[in-house]
Amino acid sequence: MTLGRRGRRTEGPVSAEERVRRQYEEFKALLASNNECLALMAGLQEDFRFVPPLPEVVGDRVAAVFDRTVASVEALEKVTGKGYASFHRLAERGRREVEAYLGAVGLQERPPMAVSLAQVDATQAHLVGGKAASLGEVANHVGLPVPEGFVLTAGAYAETVGVPLWREIRDVLRDLDPDDEPALAAAARRLQAAVESLPLPRAVEVAITERARTLGTRCRGFAVRSSAVGEGGQRTFAGQFLSLLNVPEAEVPRAYLRVLASRFSERALAYRLSQGITEVESPMAVLVLPTLEARAAGILYTQDPGRPAPGHLLIAATSGLGLDVAGGVAPADLYVVARTRSHAVLEHRTADKTERVVAVAGGGIARTVVPEDERRRATLSTEDIQVLAPWGVRLEAHFASPQDVEWVLDDRGEFYVVQTRALAVGRGASRRAWSSPKATPLFAGGRTVFPGRTSGPAMSEVETPQASHVPEGTILLVRRPTPEIVKVLPRLAGLVAERGNITGHAAALLREYRIPSVFEAEGALQKVTSGTTVSLDATRRSLYEGTLWPPAARSVEIPERFTAGGTDPLHRRLLTLNLVDPSALNFRPSSCRSAHDVLRFCHEKAIEAMFSLSDSVLDRAPHAARRLAGATPIRLYVLDLGGGLAQGAGAAGDVRSEEIVSRPFQALWRGVTQPGVSWRREMPASIGGLASVMAGSLGSQSSARRALGEKSYLLVASEYMNLNSRLAFHFTLVDATLTDARNNNAVSFRFAGGGATRWRRNLRAVFLERILRHLGFQVDRRVDVVNAWFRKGTAAETEAALDHLGRLMACSSQLDMYMESHDTMEWYVEQFMRGNYAFTTDRRPPATGEPTGPTV
Repeated sequence: MTLGRRGRRTEGPVSAEERVRRQYEEFKALLASNNECLALMAGLQEDFRFVPPLPEVVGDRVAAVFDRTVASVEALEKVTGKGYASFHRLAERGRREVEAYLGAVGLQERPPMAVSLAQVDATQAHLVGGKAASLGEVANHVGLPVPEGFVLTAGAYAETVGVPLWREIRDVLRDLDPDDEPALAAAARRLQAAVESLPLPRAVEVAITERARTLGTRCRGFAVRSSAVGEGGQRTFAGQFLSLLNVPEAEVPRAYLRVLASRFSERALAYRLSQGITEVESPMAVLVLPTLEARAAGILYTQDPGRPAPGHLLIAATSGLGLDVAGGVAPADLYVVARTRSHAVLEHRTADKTERVVAVAGGGIARTVVPEDERRRATLSTEDIQVLAPWGVRLEAHFASPQDVEWVLDDRGEFYVVQTRALAVGRGASRRAWSSPKATPLFAGGRTVFPGRTSGPAMSEVETPQASHVPEGTILLVRRPTPEIVKVLPRLAGLVAERGNITGHAAALLREYRIPSVFEAEGALQKVTSGTTVSLDATRRSLYEGTLWPPAARSVEIPERFTAGGTDPLHRRLLTLNLVDPSALNFRPSSCRSAHDVLRFCHEKAIEAMFSLSDSVLDRAPHAARRLAGATPIRLYVLDLGGGLAQGAGAAGDVRSEEIVSRPFQALWRGVTQPGVSWRREMPASIGGLASVMAGSLGSQSSARRALGEKSYLLVASEYMNLNSRLAFHFTLVDATLTDARNNNAVSFRFAGGGATRWRRNLRAVFLERILRHLGFQVDRRVDVVNAWFRKGTAAETEAALDHLGRLMACSSQLDMYMESHDTMEWYVEQFMRGNYAFTTDRRPPATGEPTGPTV
């Protein structure tokens, strides 16, 4: 050992086999770092559904991702012998930016715990929820009377529940099936109990008591009502949460916790899980209003939902608080009112109102019997109608949509609006629209990548199609998703993949784009015809025929710090994947923008480096490798990189195949030695075929690096193999990693050349391409050169891919001499698919001769 110029130790000459072993060790280290980073990033993306990116929540994991990214770069430098200084600078710059961002989030001024309704309008829906925002808009911009009140904000929810309980909420909800009723009920009980037992943060408690004390001097009690963020539009959350009426001042803090706990009721959980609504985008604000001394109350529809027409308004009314009218459980008077300026009552039906709900002295509500002489009495007068009807017209005009309005008439004869929300008309949406449909699914199973429901035209493709071929709103079904899917994501309503890795790059992209998606849906492609309309329930992992629900709604607009995907430094410098296509011109270091990009580049280039291990290195150290005994025509020499050979292997000379304990080799060799697979076959009967082989052989011999029968090399470790072989004038390379960690698993295959003419070699290449695509490989064929990749399959999937690849390698040997026409090639494809690997039948298409035009 000597010291280099910079004080680093330098070593003397290192043997060729030792260099290869070290290269493999660095490759393993890179895979480990990559796998750890992907798991960390998937965990961060998952957690951002439940909690904002607070420093105390994500700081350690963010640091670990950057550390492991640097480790991956260092490993790549050792594997390839190249320097990547730009990656070190990018990682350091990204680390600084993300640390600064998280520091700013930590120092960010907290939102107010409570705000007066007089300060609220529709622009603050992210803070006060949809119900309170609409009511504030009515008071402050429409100019209609609403009760005084205040709102306990989404910030108060975060302080009380969102941050303290986020881990428990995540653990309970992450894998919860909304169709598993016992599990759903248990989850609801656990989370509701956890919320109700929480201590109120001091800031929240002070906000409640001070504001309730101020209002309490002018009222007998309070209505404590939910106001969910995201409420309104297609997401009404109607009837899912608790509202408490006539709560005494001293009990408002406890009532607040009870309303928050109702966010985790069974039906609320089922709705959010089915719709793919994340925890961070639906925090619970709470509206606190004074209890009104209600003479009457009810509902105003600015259109008839069953018969949408611009000419009518509907008013339902009853005496008392009107709780049962909103709940739809008690009879109420009904008024059909003209929208014209006269607001004439076109129809009036008086209900038999036997009970009413009233506020009770000391707190709470009670049902009382309506006196006999009042039961059939009209609740509203003509003058009352003349007040309410114009309000409905004004509200619809202001919000630019039909409205569902709750109103109260107090004992002084004053009307108040206590709620308004969008009214769905034209389609009678079921209240149980989020329940599991009764239809039989086309398929059920797999693993949810991103939850939610959607519908649209299906497109069933083995590989990712070109973006221009994908209609807007498509539900895409593919064999295996790859990062190249990013090209079509903006056009997709949903995605189903028969395979896939939920911690891989494609899954990260789907979560970032928030697309309902399912992986591991084996057999789905066979169940769906392209062009048919389907409905996907990604939460329940089911696909149905027809339109069972609308296409996925756009997520509600919420502040960046609460989003599950965004343009903040945490996403730009860490999570976002820009480098998606290894064959693209921009797949180079200068295009990397994030740690995710660097990891993707390092992983791809490391596999390429191992794939391209030069057997010339081993030519310089032939004593290091031992010959593989066996009946195959390949002169194969084996080098153990560590753990690839059994103890004592080759003690008697040559190494036997059963002494090679490398997992990927054993899988490949099972296919190579499969009964019925033949390496050799008789020369073709046609003179043209034989002449083709002779002519092609002469050209191949002159240009081949090795002639027929020269050495081929096999490098093996316990979970790795690299096969570099030449047989019958064609070149084959297989590089494979097979582990129990699917992110590490990869098979790369290259096939080139042959002894026949270029036309026949090209047809054999097409044959290989067709089979490989059927096996789930990605394929790039350039004339007679085939490159194929199988990445991130499970251990079982990767073993099966290697097994079938071994069969294909063996039976395609010398097959170019038989490739007389496209029909012949199609026949061989069909026979291989049927398992006739020896091609033993003589029922081949007749020879048509070779074309003189362009090659395949």
